[in-house]
Amino acid sequence: MSALRCAPLLSLALLPLSATAAERPSLVNTRITNVYGANGHASTLDGRVFIGNVREDHANDETTWQARVFRPEALTYDSEGKPNFAGTFSPGRSTFVRNGENALTFCFPNPAAPYTLSGGVAVYTPFLFDSRMFNGPNVFRRRPIDVRVSQPFTPQADISSFTTGNLTPLTTVSGASIRGIEPSMTSDGRLFIYQGGPQNNGTIDYLMYTYNPTPCAASGWSEPRPLSMMFNDPNPGLKRYPLAWQPLKAATGEAFGNTATATTLIRGAYAWVDHEGRNVLYTGVRYMDGARREAVSLIGADTNFTAYHIDGAINTDRSDIGHLFYSSPMWNLEQERHPSQNFPPGSSNTNHYLPATKTHDVFPLFGSNTRDYNEVDVGDLTSPFQVLFLPLNEMVNRAGDYDLTKTPDLSGHFFTGALTGTASISPDNATTQPPSGSLWEPHGKGKALVLPGGGALTVNLADASGAIPGVGGFVRGFSVQVAVKPDAAINQGCTGNPYRYLLQKPGGLDLIYESNHTVQASFVINGTRVRLGRSPALPRGVWTHLAYSWDGVTGAFHEYINGVSTKRVLPVAQGTMRLGTGTLSVGAGIAMDAQTCPVNGEGSFRGAIDEVRLFSNARSNRTVCMSSHGANCKEAAIQVDPSEGQFGMSQQHPGCNSQSALGATACTVSMHRVCAQRGATNALDSTRNLLETIRQLVGNRPPISLMGVPASADANTVNVACGPIQHESLAVTFEELARKHSGCADDRAAQSTDCSAASKRWCSDRGWTSGQFFELTTRPWVACFNSGLIQNVPRAQLGPAATSGSLTSSAARLEYSAWCQQRGYGAGIVQEVPSSTTAEVHCFHPAATVPWRFNP
Repeated sequence: MSALRCAPLLSLALLPLSATAAERPSLVNTRITNVYGANGHASTLDGRVFIGNVREDHANDETTWQARVFRPEALTYDSEGKPNFAGTFSPGRSTFVRNGENALTFCFPNPAAPYTLSGGVAVYTPFLFDSRMFNGPNVFRRRPIDVRVSQPFTPQADISSFTTGNLTPLTTVSGASIRGIEPSMTSDGRLFIYQGGPQNNGTIDYLMYTYNPTPCAASGWSEPRPLSMMFNDPNPGLKRYPLAWQPLKAATGEAFGNTATATTLIRGAYAWVDHEGRNVLYTGVRYMDGARREAVSLIGADTNFTAYHIDGAINTDRSDIGHLFYSSPMWNLEQERHPSQNFPPGSSNTNHYLPATKTHDVFPLFGSNTRDYNEVDVGDLTSPFQVLFLPLNEMVNRAGDYDLTKTPDLSGHFFTGALTGTASISPDNATTQPPSGSLWEPHGKGKALVLPGGGALTVNLADASGAIPGVGGFVRGFSVQVAVKPDAAINQGCTGNPYRYLLQKPGGLDLIYESNHTVQASFVINGTRVRLGRSPALPRGVWTHLAYSWDGVTGAFHEYINGVSTKRVLPVAQGTMRLGTGTLSVGAGIAMDAQTCPVNGEGSFRGAIDEVRLFSNARSNRTVCMSSHGANCKEAAIQVDPSEGQFGMSQQHPGCNSQSALGATACTVSMHRVCAQRGATNALDSTRNLLETIRQLVGNRPPISLMGVPASADANTVNVACGPIQHESLAVTFEELARKHSGCADDRAAQSTDCSAASKRWCSDRGWTSGQFFELTTRPWVACFNSGLIQNVPRAQLGPAATSGSLTSSAARLEYSAWCQQRGYGAGIVQEVPSSTTAEVHCFHPAATVPWRFNP
């Protein structure tokens, strides 16, 4: 047994109870109600103060605004880890405004300091932008406010005073009013998004934006434009927002309109833009009252610039309640957040935190009209290996209507699924809940495909170029994941061998639900169908997560049930595979057999299916476990070593496929991932401080998130030097890093020397000498560590690439490590660039240095 496999056992034996992290559930399918109520609201950047509209008196042109404190210090959690919001919102204080006010948003002139402390009181003095909604034209205005919080950052915090200043209308560069409702603003106070119309004449139903280079200004806003036109806006200032980087698309892949007169603009309401302008949350479908209050959706950089009708808790039912205003504190209340990043600085979120779901990219969202709290995981959308991802919820088309005959493909390939026969999409999330309601029993997510027999969902896999890995292109790794709930009476009264298809792609793979309630997977490898034999029997009437992975380098197959390896002896088949083009069927074979008891087998499934996902690589047990909702599998998963084929660099990220890619983000990510998994094993094998190493493995912060550096490389192989075992892994934002170096402003600068300097300065403030990006998801992740040698070096001494080329090129990075190796260290990086002729080199002793092939 490897040292890594022993780690969980050693941790229990050696560590005090307080050092082990409590288990945290997934809440992406759990809507928590009776949390906070108002008819429209906004929350401050730190997530601590909420102001909402709690009463409107149209006859007297009066609105009551109530300010309340959100007190995370009062959060408690039940035995399953579900947060309890009782007592988290203070009683608050109200004020009256008398100009037809409705919705509102904040603008902070200094977002790094949303409040000041004065005599033990937290003083918030932002501008408040609002819309006139009644008794006059729907125009936007600005006013200063003063909100004071007594006993701040305690369970007793409350509003001690709430006052508002004079109104100023918002105007454009031409002096025109900005017409619309439901405002939202980025934290820098420059990008303003709302519901309005492309002619700025008071019509609504479209997502609109305006921009101002002066934060929180009352005048000088750009002429309003539809959100789908941000991509072709000539204003260079807008390119600071990832929302503007690519055209925005509907769920089917059709582009939204890029002219103000287009009929295909984004129809939406109740917009909320995240702090850095990466994504916009909105409602995309009309509710039964005729207003657009259904289908809470997300669109932006973290949804592949595609409208994502969220499958999960926030969309509990297609028509249960109108969804209006949502906001999020973003990352400010994360458990893993470094104390220096918190409000107030130095405080800890260890015992009181949101989100509860422990993955990288979960948005905590508060709804006021719906009085609910939800968590939305966008990390599911970003795997570069996704071939097909069917969430099996209903489609929202480009026109902003439900299409109940289709389900979207979230992989980015737009292989839209179509329902046939008796198949349907469940109307609510009840189908995917476990019977007990427990968060720790396997369950689906959001809506599901319901199959009473005689129905299926079909997908046309089209790949004219033959370039999509796993479809037309051959791959040396493949995985399939699916959640299934067989009907309790699926084979009742049947005789013979009434087996049924869960999934079939002729010439590629199939999953068969056998007559004895087991599942048999088959993959076509090198043109030959390889059958894996029957799984353990699945329970009926409840959800089970199934996953199969195949490593074409070693030929190894793995079978997982609820995120845990079944440890069955499976065939071995080295080589390549692809699905091929044509029809893939879910819930039945390509040839439909609608018999309740299929006499000759090959029948249609009876029950429910959810979350069908195909990948063009061999997924690790840990990765499978993290996407198996409700499965208590983490301790078992961490004890399984990934197979050798999974550790080719291109199997961690497809872009890391050659020596020339070592300067790209793809290889930064790949090197981190091999170090985080295999590097942890080697670190435990060689550590001189076992207790400290184990603390790193089981602590609340991301465990052994070792960054990797190229120590040396040739055309086929890179020797990856994993960072020191004593380090700190931190999630940050580009907004925070840009305060350390203005050039480190967004994803596009991730590999620049600007971000190297920002990372180093960020880590230096936290007591470390060095820092480097190791992952890029919805935000950057930085590893902080101590180097043994720090020296300003003439670039000419480093080598020809550093002398005459880019300091971030693959060749230059190898030169830094070579220079450090000549001085007795294993690898090195450049952190600062003091002048055009020198570079600040940091040399360190790696926890492990391991060779990996680019393409196994």
